[in-house]
Amino acid sequence: MISWFAHRPAVAWAIAGTLLLAGGVAFTRLPIATRPTVEVPRLQVSASWNGASPELVETYLTSPIEAAIQGVRGVQKVSSESSDGQSSLEVELERGTDVTLARLAILERLELLRNELPAGVQPPTVGNYVPEGLEEEPLLTYVVSGPYTPGTVADLVRKEIEPRLLAVPGVAGVNSYGGAERRVAVTYDAQRLRQLGIAPDRLRDALAGARAVRPLGLERFGATQRAVLLADQPRVIEDLAELPVAGPGGLVHRLGDLADIRMDEDTHDNFYRLNGRTAVSLQVARLPGADAIKTAARVREAMTALEGKLLPGISFTLFRDTSVDLKEELDDLLLRGMIAFAGVLLVLALILRRWRAVALVMGSAALS
Repeated sequence: MISWFAHRPAVAWAIAGTLLLAGGVAFTRLPIATRPTVEVPRLQVSASWNGASPELVETYLTSPIEAAIQGVRGVQKVSSESSDGQSSLEVELERGTDVTLARLAILERLELLRNELPAGVQPPTVGNYVPEGLEEEPLLTYVVSGPYTPGTVADLVRKEIEPRLLAVPGVAGVNSYGGAERRVAVTYDAQRLRQLGIAPDRLRDALAGARAVRPLGLERFGATQRAVLLADQPRVIEDLAELPVAGPGGLVHRLGDLADIRMDEDTHDNFYRLNGRTAVSLQVARLPGADAIKTAARVREAMTALEGKLLPGISFTLFRDTSVDLKEELDDLLLRGMIAFAGVLLVLALILRRWRAVALVMGSAALS
């Protein structure tokens, strides 16, 4: 083979040039990240219930979630752990199961289960399982602060900022921490309910039935099929006031006539401030296979575009950007490589004193 190429230098140069060009194009399109892309056939499901003992979490939170997950196609085994106010489940999938489709199926089952969970339970989350030692830090961490209540800032982050960041190419998810959960507080007069002969459970049943998520069946389109769900819920507090509450004698009362309904905020005993102002931490995760440096640049551009379009006084503080250190390391590596290449070129030029011989050696090194 060496003899064949030695008598056909044009072919050898053409192959070498093609390999160099293909390598350069592949290098420019190579996604850059601090960790390799890892996708194992496992999922992690977690939910929280502040103030609940491990026994309550196991009975009313972990067991229903585990039963719902076991009915999903492709699930091989479910392992669970219940602790104070926290439920964690590890879902092992069968070999060959699509992890993304299994995750979506589990999310559908959990959405149907949402009305049956106790009051105060945070909605369960489903994420990919990452082995220990391969966890990747959030790509970017922002702190959103402003002169508003914790619930207002948290609601602003969820409704205005998170959807914008999730639309950025390369972003896998956005998690927010801090703030408060905005909810509706219903306060009733026990004495008045006793006079009307209405048990407080009737009010709870009326509120539980205000949000309905029911499966209607399957809709078929040729060889494909999809589930059809009925989802209905009140949009404003005034809708809750019109909910019917059944009383004795067949009488029906308005919930607004029996109780005081107002918006409330629950901080879960956590307070987060920055320079004396209410703050919410925002963590942006990178999509597997996406370039960390380019994705971080797109996120920064999106956050810059949001400035001035939100409530007055809202500010963004970039707390951490892992792409900066990664870019510095790559630039340093590139500089060292260029210096080494130039040094070898200079030494060969001084020793060989023939540009064709130097070109042949350096070309072989570049091709390698």
